[in-house]
Amino acid sequence: MSGDSQDTAAQCLVVGYDRGESSRAALAWATAELQPKGKLVIVYACRPLHAPPSPLAGSHGRSRLGHTTIDELMLESDPRMLDLDIATEVVDQDPASALLDAAKRHDAHKIVVGLDEHSRLHQAIGTVITALRKSSQVPVVGVSADGTSLEVK
Repeated sequence: MSGDSQDTAAQCLVVGYDRGESSRAALAWATAELQPKGKLVIVYACRPLHAPPSPLAGSHGRSRLGHTTIDELMLESDPRMLDLDIATEVVDQDPASALLDAAKRHDAHKIVVGLDEHSRLHQAIGTVITALRKSSQVPVVGVSADGTSLEVK
């Protein structure tokens, strides 16, 4: 984080949120990084990365679940988030596309996502981090559930 308050005030971070512990840690990291001012864009993607959407729910149902998830997050959020300019997006896209589009739309400085352990098969077909590393025009930061951060691009 820059010590220059002018840079901090202008910063925008896009955070992927999926209710997982590592995505909560990513949100906490981004909140701390943006203090005392900044823009935080929280993105919930309704579709999986490498699979079709569930046939059990249509786009409206997926969207309602996403909005409920964001509402729960806001009720449980860190009070420091109230100092930030917050935008939330629930989109019917895969996570990588949703985050890349949000970063472009909001002129983000970084994309922040939870960093989870994956099986070899999952690593072989690709993860959200893999897709972001290939396509992002801005730095990508992964944050593990214990709060450890790693700039992956």
